[in-house]
Amino acid sequence: MPGTRRVAIDSGMPQVWERDGVRFTGASDEHGKLEWTEGQGVQIGEKLRLVPGHCDPTVDRFDWYVGVRGGRVECLWPVAARGAFA
Repeated sequence: MPGTRRVAIDSGMPQVWERDGVRFTGASDEHGKLEWTEGQGVQIGEKLRLVPGHCDPTVDRFDWYVGVRGGRVECLWPVAARGAFA
């Protein structure tokens, strides 16, 4: 799980996409913390999608994004301003 260096938490913790009973409950610089209700566990190596509460400071932390539709990669979006400083 990514931490605050990958997912902004200034508007709250990210939501775990389409996983009822699984919540992102905390983050350090490098790691995130998940909690889940009984019977809703996460498998080691399982990929989870997170929806950040504030996308702007999350988007600029990556070089590119992967667009997925119907479970298949449809496009790659480069983040042109990544690392740009005034």
